[in-house]
Amino acid sequence: MAGKKETPRQKMIGMMYLVLTALLALQVSSAVLEKFAIINETLGQLIEDTEKNNASQLASILKEGGKSEKPEIKDAVQKAQQVRDLTATTTKWIDELKAEMMKVSGSDKVDEVLINNHGSQVATMMIDKKNKLGKEFENLLNDYVKQLNALTGENFGTLAKAPKDMPVFANDPDHARKDFLTFTFENTPVIAALASVSQIQTEVLEYESQALRKLAEKAGAARVAFENIIPMVRPVSSVVAAGATYEADMFISASSSALNPEMTFNGKAIPVELDASTGIKMGKVKFTAAGGNYDPQGMSKQTFKAEIKLNDEVYEQTISYTVAKPTIRVTTGTAPRLYMGCGNDVNIDVPTLGTSYNPSFSAQGAELQKGPKTGNVIIIPNQRRVKVSVNNAGTFIGTEDFDVKPVPRPRIIAKDNNGRPIDLKNGFKAGQLAGMRVNAEADENFKAEVPKDANFRIRNMTVILARGTAQVQSLTQTSENIDLSAWRSLMRPGDRIIIEPKQVIRMTFKNTQEQVTVSPQDVVTIPIQ
Repeated sequence: MAGKKETPRQKMIGMMYLVLTALLALQVSSAVLEKFAIINETLGQLIEDTEKNNASQLASILKEGGKSEKPEIKDAVQKAQQVRDLTATTTKWIDELKAEMMKVSGSDKVDEVLINNHGSQVATMMIDKKNKLGKEFENLLNDYVKQLNALTGENFGTLAKAPKDMPVFANDPDHARKDFLTFTFENTPVIAALASVSQIQTEVLEYESQALRKLAEKAGAARVAFENIIPMVRPVSSVVAAGATYEADMFISASSSALNPEMTFNGKAIPVELDASTGIKMGKVKFTAAGGNYDPQGMSKQTFKAEIKLNDEVYEQTISYTVAKPTIRVTTGTAPRLYMGCGNDVNIDVPTLGTSYNPSFSAQGAELQKGPKTGNVIIIPNQRRVKVSVNNAGTFIGTEDFDVKPVPRPRIIAKDNNGRPIDLKNGFKAGQLAGMRVNAEADENFKAEVPKDANFRIRNMTVILARGTAQVQSLTQTSENIDLSAWRSLMRPGDRIIIEPKQVIRMTFKNTQEQVTVSPQDVVTIPIQ
């Protein structure tokens, strides 16, 4: 790989090449060879782009320093032209070598036949000592580095790398003693050999790019010419109330279409896009703001590091910003309090987050179930106070506290066979009522707030026909429907029907049964006239 001046794209391609080379050593399937074809095509585009950039860089050197009479500048300009000529000669020879590889393999283009050619024709051509091409290639690369070092005064590393020159293979017993040609081409199919040569060709052009940058500094061509000058306004605050003072800083921003800045946010690369309205290449900073340590006004001071790399210069600045504590808005069915052991349907929203709201919830003192909509959650309390924590896309927003109240007791209601409630003050005439239905009915507010939890049933009750202090008849009822037809002839004015619930259950929203405590106040007495 080229070295510390490689672009992220070159580093990525180089890493992919290394991985595929390692896989090739394992003699994996032809699918790897297809990846080498992709790498080779990508390298070809990189070679073309780098050659254009280097030619542009040379043109800039000639323009900036060509008119100077200063000896050091004239020398830098002359050496820059020599670097370009040397590189052009070197890359032309490498192109001819790749053409010869294609010819030896019996193909004139990269196609399925060539990709699946596992033959050793190219490997033999490059390694066989009777064939001078391999040695000429190695000498060409060594001579290129030697001349480049002489022209620039720099110390460029070898291009003809043997395993001993690469830490990843230096201690590998299978490769450590191999020379450059054997390591590069031994047992190497045609497409892999082409990709290997293309990779080296990109390194040649990257060395040239580094050399031209050094010479450009000496020739004065490292100065940037800006063709776009744009006025910019940076407001002190993006929000201003009516009647308040608007404040902003106005300044000049400049850009050049020839520049390709690299930008990072907290050390991470960000996309750089051309802004259509200004013509400026702008980095797109986008992240989820994290709060914490809020001041009494609900504000949290935060910072991030912005870095722009332009040629060999790095410009850094620490950017301050303020995070406002989000306001959590909670709504339930009809009331802010929750019912113990019930499925309380709650909507928790953070309006300031808008469409970015993607919450997750956790709770103390309750079980949670995710609701059908964003921000909707079912809270099933098991303690008298519940704390629900709200996170958005992994960022903590805040905590909401809820009071929990017990489930209100149901009312025991007796009705006639037509479904009309029986008047407990006046009762009914003797022999008039042949049957009744006794229900446990939920409190109206409770029913409205958690309707799926407001289903009560009487599973067992005792029904007594009483006269004075005596018990005339009694029965145990496991149904809410009571048949009184057998007692009609026994009823006398002044008698009473006493209904005493023994077991009442509540069906929860989970479709499970919960026992309801029965007390003397649940007993119903109906007078007989």
